[in-house]
Amino acid sequence: MISIIKEILIRRSLIRELVIKDLKIRYSRPMLGFLWAFLLPFLSVVILYIVFSLILKVKTEEAPFFLYLMSAVFPWRFFQDSLICSVTSLLDNKNLIKESNFPHYLIPLSVVLANMVNFLPSLFVLIVTSLFILKGLPIFILLLPAVLLVHLIIAVGMAIILSILYVKWRDIKYILEVALLLLFYLTPAFYSIYLVKNSFSRLLFIAYIGNPLVGILNLYRFILFKGFYSVIHKDISPISFIIIPIGFGIVLLVSSFYFYRNNKNTINDYLSY
Repeated sequence: MISIIKEILIRRSLIRELVIKDLKIRYSRPMLGFLWAFLLPFLSVVILYIVFSLILKVKTEEAPFFLYLMSAVFPWRFFQDSLICSVTSLLDNKNLIKESNFPHYLIPLSVVLANMVNFLPSLFVLIVTSLFILKGLPIFILLLPAVLLVHLIIAVGMAIILSILYVKWRDIKYILEVALLLLFYLTPAFYSIYLVKNSFSRLLFIAYIGNPLVGILNLYRFILFKGFYSVIHKDISPISFIIIPIGFGIVLLVSSFYFYRNNKNTINDYLSY
């Protein structure tokens, strides 16, 4: 693991160029350019707000519903787009991989970092919106870099594994799309965590809270929403949205590099056809 970190640091200029290349390809032709990085997730929030708040009259105890949606959709779009874009990244860059001598995992890593850059404008808007609607930010906002790092680690770990699996089994892309849709509905994006608590047994609720992606969303709300922790602290332990995502992210990242090490010698063979 230490050798991989050293390799990433040594190749940081290459990673930066790959990130810039990804962003240029993505936004060079659209008229609104990089503005789409914010518009797409924001429009998703507006659509969900109209459906679930104005039509279905959904309410959330933890925060105002529009803010609650933003805190789920923006981080989720980063996670979802990172995986969808990275799953085919090795195949999409097979000519570059064959011509250059660098570790394959730098490709999905650069894709996730590019999507992180896309995520930052939305995150800034979320912070400003929370500041105005809730009349302030919690002191936990200082933990934002740490939360971003945990989120990034989870996305990178999954991106590396999925990109390697895809060069061997092309069905992975379609399985991923279905899995992401299911996972989105299994996270408290447009419904209160208390809806789950009141609808299922205590055991099932504990299992639900143990989902690292549920923990990530709660972690963002914990550091961005003033008063959020005071609402949920009696029912949800900080362990669920701090320890579980961190532990899951570390295990996943280590596992992804171990998986790469076991498959690196055969990746180019699969990319040849």
